[in-house]
Amino acid sequence: MPLPNSSPAEDSRIYQLFQGKKVEDFSADDIDQLRDTIFFQAESEDLLRRLILFGMASGQQSFSGPIGRTGEIKQQAFNEANEGDLITLFKPGVGEVWVLTNISASMSGGSSGISLFLADQTSSSTDMIFLGQESSTGVVPWNPSPHTTVYITSDMFLVGQGYSIDTGETSTLKFGLIRVR
Repeated sequence: MPLPNSSPAEDSRIYQLFQGKKVEDFSADDIDQLRDTIFFQAESEDLLRRLILFGMASGQQSFSGPIGRTGEIKQQAFNEANEGDLITLFKPGVGEVWVLTNISASMSGGSSGISLFLADQTSSSTDMIFLGQESSTGVVPWNPSPHTTVYITSDMFLVGQGYSIDTGETSTLKFGLIRVR
């Protein structure tokens, strides 16, 4: 059954673009690809409704939380070569929103550590919000673990910095993310 008061489905750009694609293979990138070309005008209403319908049916859009099949674990190693550098750890594409789920760190010895920030640029640490740091030897959960939900976007992204790293040492940060929009 077609959407109420809609144009014929076969005339819709969404069906033309994704004809023959299975619902389970529809991705968040497919939604973004089409969404980024739509203008808010009366002629776009059918396409916008169909885009929401496709997003919900494929599990790639959610109005209640994380989007399935989008979870990722990222990692960044810090050593004497990048010690003190502010490194962008994760910066989503424009329009994407991700949530930081958890963090762990691994230090190979000494007194090395890693600091984690939420930033809107990486030109200086004054443009950042300090989220925490870890300097324990071995593999440890992040201390403190996030006590609030940390959303990451293209304008507010994750930045890390290694410190006190001796020659031959490596500190590694791992963190989990899941897309919510």
